[in-house]
Amino acid sequence: MGQLSFGKKFSYSVGGIALNLANLAISQWLLVLYVPTKDTALVGSLLFSLIFLAGRVTDGITEPLIGFLSDHWRSKRGRRIPFIIFATVPVAVVSFLLWTPPLPHEQSWINGVYIFVLVQLFFILWSTLANPYMSLLPEITSDLKERVDISAMQAVFLMIGTLIFGFLGPIKEAFGWIGIGAVLFIATIISFVPTILTIRQKPSDKIGAAGERFRFSMIFSWAATTFKNRAFVRYLAATALFWFALNLFIIIIPFWSKYVLGNTDDKVVLLMAPLLAANLVFFFVFNILSKRFGKYLMFLVTLAGSSVAMSLLWVVGRQLPAGPQVQTQVVMGLVGVFMAGFMMLPMALLADVIDYDEKLTGKRREGIYFGMQSILQKISIGISIPLAAALMYVGGDMTPTELGLKIIALVAGFFALLACAVFLTYPLRERDGKVFVKE
Repeated sequence: MGQLSFGKKFSYSVGGIALNLANLAISQWLLVLYVPTKDTALVGSLLFSLIFLAGRVTDGITEPLIGFLSDHWRSKRGRRIPFIIFATVPVAVVSFLLWTPPLPHEQSWINGVYIFVLVQLFFILWSTLANPYMSLLPEITSDLKERVDISAMQAVFLMIGTLIFGFLGPIKEAFGWIGIGAVLFIATIISFVPTILTIRQKPSDKIGAAGERFRFSMIFSWAATTFKNRAFVRYLAATALFWFALNLFIIIIPFWSKYVLGNTDDKVVLLMAPLLAANLVFFFVFNILSKRFGKYLMFLVTLAGSSVAMSLLWVVGRQLPAGPQVQTQVVMGLVGVFMAGFMMLPMALLADVIDYDEKLTGKRREGIYFGMQSILQKISIGISIPLAAALMYVGGDMTPTELGLKIIALVAGFFALLACAVFLTYPLRERDGKVFVKE
């Protein structure tokens, strides 16, 4: 498409607000709404975990299907934009309804059925929206530095989404759970309408940019061939492991604030503030360093640094300067430093992987790659929910314990370190603005 104007970069990147906000909100607060403790749960702890895991499995299955369809879609608006147009409003509506249980003060099978249906719809619709949206990045520019710039701009909006997420506690205290739903509804509309209005793809013909006439049976061969791309395999394994670690850590923050520090829900923002501040500062740092040293090295720093930072929650409350509140805030700030790298680098890395695939196959297959990425990543996130729900009660009975929450932090640190070890074997490197394969 040639060099993009600032306006188009901005319009595309603003989608990062809802992408980050929605994922973080349901990962952290939905469990608090439906299972605050075992004896006050609206849905049984095990049932909620299974419902959420089922949603992630549904998401993982839907993503490659949507990716494959969007790779072959034929329309005057191109391959991706029609999906974004179709899904934006339904995603916003379902994102609101998640926070309105029909029986908000008692445990009931009605709440279980309600949340099951909405969780499945949420993930199906988000796949329909997010996969084509993310698949646009490698298409709208082939310039490596421009991709990093767009990823950095998108990271700004990801951080805005994270900033809004940090204030969901006070919003919940002021307006109730419906306030969180309203924020997600508005953020979704604001995030994706600019892309719909400003990004113009070329019309896709009967063959399409994928280079083949559409046959639904081809999805299986397409999916299989993504795993012949060794750069993708290493990238996929590392990011899936890290998402597992990050989701574990995000889940425990409101429980840590309440059951370890003795705070109310509106005080969660006091823990999120240093994380957000570090994100804001260090995403600029990671952007600069990625251009200087390459995405490979800086992503290794992201994974290794996150491992150390998450694990430090274990020592909070020991004989250290200041009290547990300040110690926790320091840990959150350190986690925020390295989260900045994870917010901006994976999209740019995957764009390189897709370019490498085009050299191998001669086809542009952005959608199927984002879809296959989601299968493992979303399932790993889904598995983190029941694991966290089980571990947080270690040493206790009906309420989460400090020991259980610290064990979760250690597990998160271990899997972040494992992600780093896997990514060491990632073969793509950069030199003079070009990507090459390290044998």
